[in-house]
Amino acid sequence: MLYADLNIAESKAWLVHKMLGAGELSAFYGPPGCGKGVIIEDLALHIAAGHEWHGRPVTRGAVVYVALERKKLVERRAIAFRRRHELHDLPFAIVGGVYDFRLPSTADQIADICKQVETLTGEIVVLVIIDTVSRALAGGDENSPKDMGALVTTVAKFQEKTEAAVLLVHHIPHDSERMRGHGALLGAVDTTVAVANAGSVRTARVVKANDSEEGEGVAFTVAGVQIAADGTTAAVAIPADMTAAEPTKSKRGGNPRERRALSALAETVLAQGEPTPPSFGLAAPTNCVPLDSWRQELCRRDIIESGDKNPRATFKRLKEGMAAKGMIGILDDRVWAA
Repeated sequence: MLYADLNIAESKAWLVHKMLGAGELSAFYGPPGCGKGVIIEDLALHIAAGHEWHGRPVTRGAVVYVALERKKLVERRAIAFRRRHELHDLPFAIVGGVYDFRLPSTADQIADICKQVETLTGEIVVLVIIDTVSRALAGGDENSPKDMGALVTTVAKFQEKTEAAVLLVHHIPHDSERMRGHGALLGAVDTTVAVANAGSVRTARVVKANDSEEGEGVAFTVAGVQIAADGTTAAVAIPADMTAAEPTKSKRGGNPRERRALSALAETVLAQGEPTPPSFGLAAPTNCVPLDSWRQELCRRDIIESGDKNPRATFKRLKEGMAAKGMIGILDDRVWAA
């Protein structure tokens, strides 16, 4: 499209308002037991039903859940959702089997499945879930740029064929809060959502967003629903108050570096802060500063050490971790204390 032909009234299309963009690539990640499988399936079923999700409007459409592991568990959770919400017919399909997403032919296979689902349901497929990245690599190396790049390319190819959003389910290393594997995946996704178990409630919070506000999120708890006479139960997600998940003063700094970084941000805001633009859509006015001003202050205070071989990468990890914990808000090139 030529510059002169751009639509000046163009607005972003959302699959889930302010969390997932329509037709985009996202990744939900977290440690085992955090509840990511439950909240992802809950999200998918709300989209299939066209029902608001945690008060957020959704774009209704068919959903294809590619369960490369634990397909029966995905089925039981869908049955539990049906019982709890009394929704007996939704355009939601669960696909099992082995698919190697390093192979270009897999794009055609998934696109064909989507067409079949559209024919059977009469609904356009708006979301494809791939659970998990590890299984999608079919024995490939998560840390290999070749293997991860091939997966990203395959996903992009079937997105071109279907125009559906794709949600990847991924894990984190045992010693970190970042997504596991090569950075090619992080670079390719439009949105990342970190799922965490905060104790009394669990959260799913936007950590990376290419053109929307980071820090958006939902809170939930997990409950069991009996789905069979023999007492078999399956988990469903129950919406919770997000304020219950907000870090208390003692929790706002998850580690000493984050506490020092938050203090540095507060002082930078006092010295240089300017009101956030109305377009940020914040519920209450606050002051923000350029991300680069904060980064320079962190370097000046040696919070990002002068001997660091890659200070920008260190800053990126720091700000993403703090955003995931609700300590800061980020939009475009501005940052503020949450």
